Amino acid sequence: MTFDLISLTVAVLWDLFLGEPSNAVHPVCWMGSFVDFLWRKRPERGLFPYGCLIVLSGVSLVLVAASAVSRLPLAFSLPISVWFLKGTFSLSGLLEAGGSIEGALKSGDLNRGRHLLGYHLVSRDTSKLSSSEVAGAAIESLAENFGDGLVAPIFFFALFGLPGALVYRFVNTCDSMLGYRGGDFEAGGKFAARLDDVLNWIPARLASVLILAGAASLGADWRGGAISALRDHGRTSSPNAGWPMAAMAGVLSVVLDKRGVYRLNLSGRRPVSKDLRKAMSILMVAQGLALASFFMWICAGAS
Repeated sequence: MTFDLISLTVAVLWDLFLGEPSNAVHPVCWMGSFVDFLWRKRPERGLFPYGCLIVLSGVSLVLVAASAVSRLPLAFSLPISVWFLKGTFSLSGLLEAGGSIEGALKSGDLNRGRHLLGYHLVSRDTSKLSSSEVAGAAIESLAENFGDGLVAPIFFFALFGLPGALVYRFVNTCDSMLGYRGGDFEAGGKFAARLDDVLNWIPARLASVLILAGAASLGADWRGGAISALRDHGRTSSPNAGWPMAAMAGVLSVVLDKRGVYRLNLSGRRPVSKDLRKAMSILMVAQGLALASFFMWICAGAS
């Protein structure tokens, strides 16, 4: 447990002061390349079992890697563990992305805001979004990514150590690349999508509670966030993403919508750039609360 505490501490400091590793040495990029390579080799038939094979083979590989690292001498296992662990979560990167979009909107450069939104946070077409929709989409993405970009990997790290964080990140990477409707993804990505839903069930709800706690500490409307989360979490197609997104919509008193897909907190006003700034402030506090909670959890396990 002391090893895990030191690994998590150094990984958090790495994130805060050094940011993300380059793509060439980023564990998640390696996972993505592995998934992409196997997906390109997919057969014409039997896509569901093939999708299962992609997920299970990757999970096996990360478990072997974690086991191998744990057997190394401390001088090697600690830095490698920190590097792997840092690759599974993001603290500062998401907030920097949100800040760049807010800056573009504040300066009136909507086209740049649309470009940054599509580059950093969402996969939808951003070319025709209004300024309010850009701010709203950024808020949605930051709230959702707080759950699967920080809370979930550290949650599984606290439970199972480095193997837990790596397995979660690989499954989540598979879901982000294969978990879509239509075409070959319909069958080939189904296992990854369902497994990701299961793994994110607790972290997504925990993320919404942390957002409410962060809002309460800053004097925002946490009660409105709780009502919105309980009422609107099921409006998204994901069984999990709606929790932190609806909670954030409520604490900001804004409506968050994706054209033709969902609308959260219908009684709210349209979001503007200052709401994005406020969302980032709430998430910074929520991140601190999450890390403090997980550190105490790991310490309790060590005592």
